[in-house]
Amino acid sequence: MKLYEYQVKEIFSKYGIGIQKGKLAKTPQEAKQVAAVIGGPVVLKSQVLVGGRGKAGGVKIIEDLNDVEKAADKILKTEIKGYKPIGILVLEKIEIKQEFYLSIVFDRKIKKTVIIFSSFGGMDIEEVSKKHPQKIAKIYVEELLGLQDFHINRLLPLLNNDREILSKLKEIVKKLYSIYKKSDSMIVEINPLALTENGDLVALDGKMEIDNNAEYRQKSLTDTENKDVEDPIELIGKEAGFVVIKLKGNISIISNGAGLALSTLDLLDKYNMGVANILDLSGGATPEKVMRAIKVVIQDKDVKGILFNIFGGITRCDEIARGIAGALNSIPEGISVVCRLQGTNRDEGINILKDVNLDADTDLEETVKNIVSIMNRG
Repeated sequence: MKLYEYQVKEIFSKYGIGIQKGKLAKTPQEAKQVAAVIGGPVVLKSQVLVGGRGKAGGVKIIEDLNDVEKAADKILKTEIKGYKPIGILVLEKIEIKQEFYLSIVFDRKIKKTVIIFSSFGGMDIEEVSKKHPQKIAKIYVEELLGLQDFHINRLLPLLNNDREILSKLKEIVKKLYSIYKKSDSMIVEINPLALTENGDLVALDGKMEIDNNAEYRQKSLTDTENKDVEDPIELIGKEAGFVVIKLKGNISIISNGAGLALSTLDLLDKYNMGVANILDLSGGATPEKVMRAIKVVIQDKDVKGILFNIFGGITRCDEIARGIAGALNSIPEGISVVCRLQGTNRDEGINILKDVNLDADTDLEETVKNIVSIMNRG
């Protein structure tokens, strides 16, 4: 689960990482009041859980405090990538000498924690890696050993061998590592980490993402308004015990495995057909579980068709078919259903569906062609 910038900066402050003076405002009037307390030029930052705020008009530098209320009103009314801001972070504008990038992230491929540092801050790290790969350092940390001083000392060449800055950076990296570990984070990022004219290091922006599997340990972080930004169908699915991913399209994919779902998604894309959502039944699905899954996906108003892609192993095709047959009467007439069954008890499943006038195929591409044809006919 992602955290808003204002939440991340509150955490930074608790751990002693320098941040700008400022406060979250929910209305233009509150933004004006916060700016008045700061008493000088301010930065207004839209609070949404997506990137690209600056390019979308979600970040404004205001020199004249008389302009704060009007600018804040515009930002609050500006959606960014479909998300409406929950407020504005009003911050003191500070003079910057240099910007750095710093993050601690879990590398899923090699299952290690990696510290990423760059002397090019304020940019997407992907862009820096393409244009200036020599300006990035990646330091892998063994979990049993933990973070040590020698790890951070490797960053000295990217600081022009300035040991004074390294000493300050070392403290910030250690604090960031503590946040990363104690909050069960997948990533903790400061971008940019600014070197000010007076020599301080200040976190101008922050990003954190908490491991969803650790929500029960991080109630103080996860029981917040962040959950309101999850798509309603994803929340409905979570409450019903499923992982549901909301996408843009009209077909719902129900499968018993993420790999099956993605292969189905790729085939539908091949035929220029968009997917409304994906629901994973996981292993050992019962008829009741299938009926519950159907009940979830039909609550998505975008769904005009449901495609089942089932490969029977632990999950039996006849059990899936009984669930589909039992739910047919509850599916609105405007929603078409197609099925691909393969594996354990495949023939029994196909016969069960035939009894309710629903054909099933054993070939995935033929099933995809079938629903594409149905959708194109309207």
